[in-house]
Amino acid sequence: MAEKKTSILDPDDFRPVIKFLGKNWFTLLFFPVIAYVGASLYTHRLNDIYSAKTEILLKQQETYDYQSQIYSNFGYYSLMSDVTNQKRIMTSYDIISKALNKLDFGVSYYLVGRVKSDPVDRIQAFDVNIDRNHFAARMYNRPIFIKVIDLDHYELSYELDGQDILRTHAFDEVAEEVDYLLTIEKTSLISPARIELIKEQTFMIIVRRHEWLVNQYQSKVSVNNLDYTSILDLRVEDEVSDRAKRFLDTLSYVYINYTQESRIQVNENTQRYIDFQLEELETIMDSLETMLQDFRDRNRILDLSREQNQLFTALVELDAERRGFELRLDAIDDMVEYLNQDRSFGDTPPAMFMLEPDPLLNKQLDELYGLRLQRQDQLFSLDPSNVQVQRLDSTIKNVSLGIYKYTIDTRRAINEHIRNLTAQIKDIEQKLGKIPKSQKDILALERKLTVNSTLYEFLLEKKASTVIARAAILPEASLVEEARVLGVVGPDKKRIVSMAIGLALLVAAVIGIVRIAFFDTIESTRELKAATRLPVLGGVPHYPDILAEPIAILGSSRSNVAEAFRAVRTNMQYILSKEGPKVLLVTSLLPGEGKTFTSSNLAAVFAKAGKRVLLIDFDLHKPKVHKTFGFENITGVSSLLIKKATLDACTLPTQIESLDVITAGPVPPNASELVLHKAVEELLDEVKELYDYIVVDTPPLMLISDALVLLKLVDAGVFVLNTEKATKNGLKYLEEILEHSNLTNISVLLNNVKQKKWKYYYGKYAYKYGYGYGYGYGYGYGYGYGQEENPENDPKKKGK
Repeated sequence: MAEKKTSILDPDDFRPVIKFLGKNWFTLLFFPVIAYVGASLYTHRLNDIYSAKTEILLKQQETYDYQSQIYSNFGYYSLMSDVTNQKRIMTSYDIISKALNKLDFGVSYYLVGRVKSDPVDRIQAFDVNIDRNHFAARMYNRPIFIKVIDLDHYELSYELDGQDILRTHAFDEVAEEVDYLLTIEKTSLISPARIELIKEQTFMIIVRRHEWLVNQYQSKVSVNNLDYTSILDLRVEDEVSDRAKRFLDTLSYVYINYTQESRIQVNENTQRYIDFQLEELETIMDSLETMLQDFRDRNRILDLSREQNQLFTALVELDAERRGFELRLDAIDDMVEYLNQDRSFGDTPPAMFMLEPDPLLNKQLDELYGLRLQRQDQLFSLDPSNVQVQRLDSTIKNVSLGIYKYTIDTRRAINEHIRNLTAQIKDIEQKLGKIPKSQKDILALERKLTVNSTLYEFLLEKKASTVIARAAILPEASLVEEARVLGVVGPDKKRIVSMAIGLALLVAAVIGIVRIAFFDTIESTRELKAATRLPVLGGVPHYPDILAEPIAILGSSRSNVAEAFRAVRTNMQYILSKEGPKVLLVTSLLPGEGKTFTSSNLAAVFAKAGKRVLLIDFDLHKPKVHKTFGFENITGVSSLLIKKATLDACTLPTQIESLDVITAGPVPPNASELVLHKAVEELLDEVKELYDYIVVDTPPLMLISDALVLLKLVDAGVFVLNTEKATKNGLKYLEEILEHSNLTNISVLLNNVKQKKWKYYYGKYAYKYGYGYGYGYGYGYGYGYGQEENPENDPKKKGK
């Protein structure tokens, strides 16, 4: 019956925890200590990581009015509002690659120490120049050690294909080998005054591939948009603080220039177009002027009438207007060619539309150019097969188709205007038909010259505006805060050590739990009582003198082991409560659990109580009782069962009064068959008439089934369990066997209970009131009462 708890927290609640800690304290302590040492060594070798920061403002408005008018509706302004795209651009492979191309990060430098190598921005003692065209691919990312030998020579070493390669080269001379071509130029730091100090230092370089550097810095750069602003916060981490700062400065410069490139490209495209037209007009005008001058020199010039002057002026105006429409047709042809090229990005649209704005066409062109730039930005971080990019491609195609249709309609309208103008020009030319031919020729030349001069002046004006606009083009981003170093941001060495300790503690705890769950042994009678339904007689403490004095009561009658057997004897009296002689069987599940030790000592304590006791060794396979009492195993149980000896001849008296022993006798070939013989029951009936208690020692149950046969012939059975072997699974197996065999009046006894030093004095005090209460030992079937005897100081216990 379970004991009722008298409080919320009972001492028994802590026993599993105390047991767990007691069994696994070494593992729980050793693993974290090893983890701490290992993590400390590991973190000591880690280099500090520095962080640098800069801030960039997007979409600044620092342009003149005419600049805004020219470009305010062009796609790049609306694109800049997409902060997400700009964040992708800043961390794109191409932008970072351009930044690294402007920096000399291809070689990493280190100062080699005893435990770790410290990275530095450069080595002050010398400069390293690598010829990458003659640098073997297998040498990249490989540590190369440099050691100064003297003022003129250095030693270069590295490991390759499992071999250590060591070479000596001269400073300031080209070192050419199969794997590399390099030059190391010494600085003024290598001088006679400092050479001895420098010779003690080992330097290391690692040559990096450009692609490797780009990937590394891509992973190190982070971009965050400050809340409620268009300011981007750029950060990068590096082992060298100055290198991190220089990289951010260069990346900011490259990105800001990138935001300006497309607008400059539009401006340059416009200038090229105007320059081309101006060159043509200059050629035409020079030719016309020459022709007009020659004609005037050869012919007499007549004055025109007022009506003729008016017609000539109208003719010039119509001709100039027609020429303007023809230029627009050329621009439309350029636009059609631009659309038919199916470019996704790169080229800017024809800038000639900026000369004669068409609001609808400019709006469509603005949308197309913005979409193409947006696609270009997306390709910095997305693959062309990405759904988002494909959706944008579809939109670009639809917008391009709309512009194409509009330009075709516009071309048709312009051609109609040109035809009307041509008709008007012909009409005026007919009215001027009365003018003499020479004068007509002069008028034609002057008309052409005037038209081209007007157009030339118009183009010059537009060119001047474009040049001024070019000077006013500013980037779409500006630097708010120059790069600065924030200090050390990693690695978090304390966190690494803490995680290592925590992980080691977790592993130790898991190991402990596995041990408790699958390999845990029963260590106290308290655990034994909780694990089984069988009656628990008590426990026997660990007995270190078992070989020297196997009968504990003879060695020291007041030892804790002797007291434990007395307590078991008392408890047995409650189990064997019937009148008359009693037969007690002692066995175990496994060999080596102490059944012979237990049966011998139980027989001894019963004899010490004044009872006539007979100990029978029924272990006919591997007998041991005769060794315990120092007898020869000549005749015994096997002899009795085959009628080769008499009971008197086999009964041997011991040094303990009223305790006799029958040894097993010679080991028979059919031991298990002898146990089944009817002579066994006859033997037990015969000795019952002579003794008060008969203790039968049998083989382990797991190996041989003799005990099951004999248990049906005895009054009670005791299974001895050893703390080093007893498990809950073993107990469960025992209960199943007993239930299946329908055996009752079986009890268990725990042997070899370890006595904790911190329980020693408490245990001594407990002996005064009943041995083992402090160790989980109880008297009687319901735990009983102890012997009222005070333990003596036993010299054999002092060494324990």
